[in-house]
Amino acid sequence: MKPLLTAALIFALASSSSAQTSPVEISIPGAVDIDHRALQTRALAVLESQFGAFRSAAADLEKTSVLFCAGALPRDEYLAVFRTAWLAWAPLDSYQFGPVEQSGAALRVNFWPDKKNFTGRALHQLLKATPKAQSDPAFIARGSAAAQGLPAIERLLFTDAEECPAITGISANLSDIADGLYTGWFSGDGWADLVRAAGPDNPVYLNDAEFTKTLYTALHFGLTRVGDARLGRPLGSFDRPFPKRAEAWRAGLTADIMSAQISGVSDMLRDGFGAAVPSQNLQRALDAFAAVQDRLHQIGAPVPEAVIDPALRIRVESLQNMTLALRSVLNRDIGARLKVETGFSAADGD
Repeated sequence: MKPLLTAALIFALASSSSAQTSPVEISIPGAVDIDHRALQTRALAVLESQFGAFRSAAADLEKTSVLFCAGALPRDEYLAVFRTAWLAWAPLDSYQFGPVEQSGAALRVNFWPDKKNFTGRALHQLLKATPKAQSDPAFIARGSAAAQGLPAIERLLFTDAEECPAITGISANLSDIADGLYTGWFSGDGWADLVRAAGPDNPVYLNDAEFTKTLYTALHFGLTRVGDARLGRPLGSFDRPFPKRAEAWRAGLTADIMSAQISGVSDMLRDGFGAAVPSQNLQRALDAFAAVQDRLHQIGAPVPEAVIDPALRIRVESLQNMTLALRSVLNRDIGARLKVETGFSAADGD
């Protein structure tokens, strides 16, 4: 994308409303009533697919960790399975409510950002335990959240000595968490049933529109996580970038994780929200998301390298602006048509 076109896109996205503020409810003259129950059904199908993908990927990671540590699987093949598991989690990072919030899964799966090296310190303590304890998912689950998830495995994989008992224990714990999230959502009397039972006596959703608002807020949060944290932290300032603040920099997954989270939001818009808004609004939003993905792929170097290269850093800054401007796209093309505004999210108070 040419620089002038990029600048024009950023201006067009941001001009509809401030990208730094929550959207306000907009009344549309003559708008038809929104079928929130139908939207809910479609959205739950998307969520089931996304949570199911993480459950499957985490189960594969558990199995292959055993093979890898037994010397029966090459490192490159194991790293590919590890990558798949992390990218399957990325879309779920947006949904920090319901079973994710109740189980503390956001931190247990992906303790990031880790501003005080809690992961390193927790692993130091874990590795003092016996090999049998390290390989026990129940023992892992009783320990620090910082040593339970994907960043902990990354640390163990990219140190001088791979600590296989801990890798197998943490992988098994992740599989347990992923299975618990799926069943917490979609088993009998799970969160999905709570959503479907929205009404005056429901302890969370007094009507169907409230779940629409919760999900819409989650999509805003996901974009904020990418723009402010996943891009903002390594960018730092021009004079002082922080390449090692990039998520999963050791494994080289920084850009892939961002792409997966943005894709997760885009999938929910298309398959969950899409039928509730005019097709031209949906297409305009999806085109804006595709433009952000294009810019991400055009950086030309891993994000940790790009933020310290003046010639490439401007591309990362452009990507950050475009990503945060996507929130304005949601306000204009989705939120305004649904007559919905954001509520409190996991980003509030950070």
